[in-house]
Amino acid sequence: MKSKLSKYQNSNIAQKINIDDKYDVINELLSALNKNLKETLINLDKKKAVKAKDTAKKAQNIAFALQNCLDVKNGGDIAQNLNYCYRHIRFATQRYLENDKSNLLTSAHFVSGELLSGWKGMNTSVA
Repeated sequence: MKSKLSKYQNSNIAQKINIDDKYDVINELLSALNKNLKETLINLDKKKAVKAKDTAKKAQNIAFALQNCLDVKNGGDIAQNLNYCYRHIRFATQRYLENDKSNLLTSAHFVSGELLSGWKGMNTSVA
């Protein structure tokens, strides 16, 4: 048992949990969301459907995780608006994954970019 604990303490996962700046976690998720949506669009342009679906699924999972982190009960309008943004991203990726309809992915990428730039601006003003 002790060896498993020491392996965990030395692992990359344990190190990431101890991140000093709590804003870095959200920043990493938003960056990955934006990156995966961008890669989805690039793969679609290159006619690489399998890779596009893989990155769309990753983006959908990240949006789901971010949406579940929201404090909708106490967060007011900001939490509600973020919820709508994440729902849009999830809807756009789901529509593509199930029906091969990619027309909403560009707007989902735009929304994720706006969320990321807003978060970076807020993060630097709070720090």
